[in-house]
This record gives sequence, C-alpha cells and structure tokens, in this order.
Amino acid sequence: MRKNRLNLILSFILVALIAVGALTSCSDDITISLAAASEIPAQDIGEGEKTFRFEVFHNIEPTTVWNIHTDETTVGSALFEVGLTDDKGFITVVNGLTADWEADNAYWAFYINGEFALTGANTVDIEEDKTYAFVYTQD
Repeated sequence: MRKNRLNLILSFILVALIAVGALTSCSDDITISLAAASEIPAQDIGEGEKTFRFEVFHNIEPTTVWNIHTDETTVGSALFEVGLTDDKGFITVVNGLTADWEADNAYWAFYINGEFALTGANTVDIEEDKTYAFVYTQD
C-alpha cells in the first residue's frame, strides 16, 4: 500500500515536470515569433474610437497583423465585429483559419503583449496600449 502511494506521488511529479518543460520550450518559440511580428506593418480595419494591434500566427500562413478600430468593449467582440473570428464565445476560426480540437488537437491560444493569457478574448477589455494575438497551437 505504501509503495503504491509512493509510486503515485512520483508519477504525479514526473508528469508535472514534463508538462512544465513542454510549456517552457513552446513558450520560448512563441515569444520569439511574437517579438518578430512587431516588425510587420499592420493593416487598418474597422471603425471606432478605440484602436488596438492584433496579430495572427498560423503554421501554414504568414503572420498577419491589423490595427483594429472599434467601439466594442472586449477584444473578442471587436474581432467578431470586423469579421476576424467566427464567434463571440468559443473561437475556432481566426482570419478564416480553423483550429479543430476534435480533429487534430488544435486550438487558438490567446496572448496579450506576448504572454499567454489565462482568460479568453471575449472577457478581456480592450486596452489600446496592448497587443493581442491568436497563435494556432496543436498538442
């Protein structure tokens, strides 16, 4: 019984270390890509008083960058308003590119100023001095 408990604890620690390592190595690659995107000229899209920078990273498409102009209050609503996303809820299509978790474990990871966001675009209030991005991610 004691040996089983020790094996369970050691297994949990090993899985946690593997997960941290995987996230750390992916994060470095994404941070480098996000930094490089700051050099890409942005297209202006939409109308409104607020403006924010939005970037899309996909493994088969070149990085695309916009300056979004809107009167919406959240990033998700603004992106939906200008036709860059398919939904105001769970976003699966960005700039016409689909990420399908059920088909191939792909999703759109949301970033704010190059940092992985712990919340969705639909709950983030627009701050004009921030850059928002979706990164096509496949586990």
